[in-house]
Amino acid sequence: MNQIIINLICLLLSFSNSMCSDMEGKGYIETVSNETTINGLKIQEHTIRSYYRKEGEFVQRPYLNAAIRFPQITDMEDVSVQRKINKGLKDAATQSLSWENADQTLEKFHDIVYNDESTWFWYGENEYEILSVENESIGIKYEGRSYFGDEDCMQFSDYITFSLTDGERIPFTDYFSREKVIRAIEELKYDWIQGEYIRRYKGRYERYEPEEVEKLVSTVRKLGDTADNWGRYFGTTYYFAMDREYAYINLHFYYMDQYAVLKFDLDDLR
Repeated sequence: MNQIIINLICLLLSFSNSMCSDMEGKGYIETVSNETTINGLKIQEHTIRSYYRKEGEFVQRPYLNAAIRFPQITDMEDVSVQRKINKGLKDAATQSLSWENADQTLEKFHDIVYNDESTWFWYGENEYEILSVENESIGIKYEGRSYFGDEDCMQFSDYITFSLTDGERIPFTDYFSREKVIRAIEELKYDWIQGEYIRRYKGRYERYEPEEVEKLVSTVRKLGDTADNWGRYFGTTYYFAMDREYAYINLHFYYMDQYAVLKFDLDDLR
């Protein structure tokens, strides 16, 4: 038994030393695994990992613990479109965790590891699910949690769609109108499936529909149609994805710094 424990410790130390060696000069490592083919599209799983902490009994700044997972497409005929989609998928993963794109996030990792004056505390991990690869598009769900210093732990569940023909991110308004989404909400044809925003109740069990509907309709009307100056899509029509039966739309409530995901039957939006 003692020998087994010793072997496990040696293995962990070996992994830690290997990871530190691979991280040298960058502050992170990116690995590739699990290639799959969906409807003729080859997709690999990429993972960015980084771990850094100062010596000491308690966790203190700077601190870094990251496990960021995202899909990357391979073997497309149009390499420029493939490159554009892959950058978008990678940026969307890091923006879900830290509101910053991949280049900005990885630069921060380098700063935490190699800048002696860094005071960042960065923790984040995620998973993803490929919801669809059809109709010349790919739909992804990212979900996970992150924590930055004095802020509370943030949970997220983000839905995104990319075009396989030009590499652009696709808004839900390319498939159905904003007014049809609003009508489905007003007719209560939606499910509230995830989110930090707390649904209101009248009494103990009955949902207080009028106030909820009014808030959701107002939020949908205000959703932007373009990214902001930093290339971020929060609070826009671009946070959505579909599978063969349902559409999933993210709503971000900026004034409360909370979000909700609504699920619609596709037949109710067409």
